[in-house]
Amino acid sequence: MTKTQKRSALALLALIFISLVLRPPIGSMGPLVDELQEVEGFSLFQVGLLTSLPVVCFGIGAFAGPALVKKLTLNRAMMWVLVALFIAMVLRSFGGFIPLISFTLIIGLAIAIGNVLIPTIVREQFPDKLALVTGLYVTLLAISASLSATIAVPTSDLLGGWRMALAIWLIPTALAIIFWAPVSKVSVHSELTTQATHAEERRAVLVSPLAWAIVAFFGLQSAGFYAILNWLPSLLIDRGFSALDAGSLLGLCTSIGIPTGFLISMVINKFKSLSWISVIVSTFTLTGMVILLVAPDQAVLACVVTGFGFAATFPLSLTLVGSRASTSTQTTQLSALAQGWGYLIAAIGAFAFGYCKDVSGDWTISLWVLIGITVVQIIAGAFAGKDQKIAAR
Repeated sequence: MTKTQKRSALALLALIFISLVLRPPIGSMGPLVDELQEVEGFSLFQVGLLTSLPVVCFGIGAFAGPALVKKLTLNRAMMWVLVALFIAMVLRSFGGFIPLISFTLIIGLAIAIGNVLIPTIVREQFPDKLALVTGLYVTLLAISASLSATIAVPTSDLLGGWRMALAIWLIPTALAIIFWAPVSKVSVHSELTTQATHAEERRAVLVSPLAWAIVAFFGLQSAGFYAILNWLPSLLIDRGFSALDAGSLLGLCTSIGIPTGFLISMVINKFKSLSWISVIVSTFTLTGMVILLVAPDQAVLACVVTGFGFAATFPLSLTLVGSRASTSTQTTQLSALAQGWGYLIAAIGAFAFGYCKDVSGDWTISLWVLIGITVVQIIAGAFAGKDQKIAAR
């Protein structure tokens, strides 16, 4: 095995463990809310901050990714992210609410930057397997998110409290650091290192209609996903479902993402133009929304169809980020732009979905809003999926 092959193998192993730690440090907090209130005496407002503010960090922190790469180079920037994540995960378990919220916010920022760097890393390390490795990454994200939520409470009971339930994720984080360390010693030279080129490529992304179509596609699919994630149980309960059934249907909707993300990435890898795929998978999301609106008794079908749509559009949007940029600098800039604005759009969309229900008294207007968002998503996806690239400067 050559040095390049060994480095690629280490990078793949590191990417696997990185994928496994970009959701659990935040996702495992939700199931532990009751314990934090009972054992630590935290108020509902305090635990609400612990679970909601890190998501805001995903949007804000994403914009810091390009600056960090510019200063440190790509591989070293990811190393700093992993080390910061590890240290913050250790320190947040000591003391009361202030250390917990402070280091949880640092964790959120580290994860946000990591999210931005991944598409560029995949492009640099696996240029011929971009969609396939992206699919692996997305699948592992889904598995780790589901696993962390599932085992948080049992692990807390088994190991003696919430601190240990959170601490178990230090193990894959440490392994990610170990495997990434040799890779981080190899700087990604070329356009990433020159300030003039960095500024030119940033301008190229900002003035590109293609780039903004990708931003729109990423943001609108995120808005739909987080609106459903936050409000689907309430919608179903209002329509006569039990709380248990409503939660199970949400689980069905999200769990479809585990196999779908990887399978759709294998399909994407075979085509240069992704416009028709973008339209088809977004139409699944649209169909699910329409079923929820006109046939609420068919909620199972709606959740399956919508879940497939969401599970397919997320890896597709990440693949567009990596494949439509002309350079690595553009990939980082586009990733930051798409994820930064994307998560902010998602937060606004989830809020608007609930607000429309409060104003109108039912979910009809909210669902029409999501249907409208998804129609625009289809249009953006058709443009973003064209076989073209952002012009290099």
